[in-house]
Amino acid sequence: MPKITKIYPMDANPPRYPEASVLVYIDGVKCRAVRQRTWSAMNLKVGDQITCAELNEREAFHWKHVYGKAAWDQEKVRLEKVKNLLESFDPRVFAKVIGFGADSSDFIAAHPDEAGKPDIEIVTRSGGIHVLYVEVTGTTKMRGDTYWVRPDKLAYVKNHSDQDVWLILHYAEPNEKFVFIKPDNSRTYEAVEKVIRGSTECYVEFSNDAPEVVPQPEFVAMLLSKVNALI
Repeated sequence: MPKITKIYPMDANPPRYPEASVLVYIDGVKCRAVRQRTWSAMNLKVGDQITCAELNEREAFHWKHVYGKAAWDQEKVRLEKVKNLLESFDPRVFAKVIGFGADSSDFIAAHPDEAGKPDIEIVTRSGGIHVLYVEVTGTTKMRGDTYWVRPDKLAYVKNHSDQDVWLILHYAEPNEKFVFIKPDNSRTYEAVEKVIRGSTECYVEFSNDAPEVVPQPEFVAMLLSKVNALI
């Protein structure tokens, strides 16, 4: 069985290595560079048995393995909650699930063609006219008193400024909560590191008083205004 014979820490060296990594050799042959923030959670060391193909798979789909099927099931529930909420605002709209793997809790050994793409497209029930897009995120239990958003989700919104994309966060505990965020594409958001299950992930934090955090009544008024203009 192949085994790790050498690990070599490397500092960030963009563009090839945009962040600190660990270069891993298997059976004396260079396999790949693994991000330091994910390597720390893999619990691998020199002498451990693993093939290069297995290491590639673990790095490519690290977060899918970390969270597992239970988290995907929770994500599916979160998506359904947001879908039902959106449709409750106006019987004239339909929340169509369009996200990559968003309607499945099965492991999918692939990534979307662009990170941060929206999960839902809101269309009119009559004629299927496009209204806006929604990216669904959140966690089962809210951590702290700020709302965490992955930078790739904000990057998608900024890179597609011609689309009306909103973020809706759902938390089930300690009390069910929906948070509506409209990113400001003129801003450059600074991410902070959070350690989750031994891995380090980067998030942008929003507080309740952030101008991007929109009260639900304001979101509903905007949605109704757009629908009224289309029908």
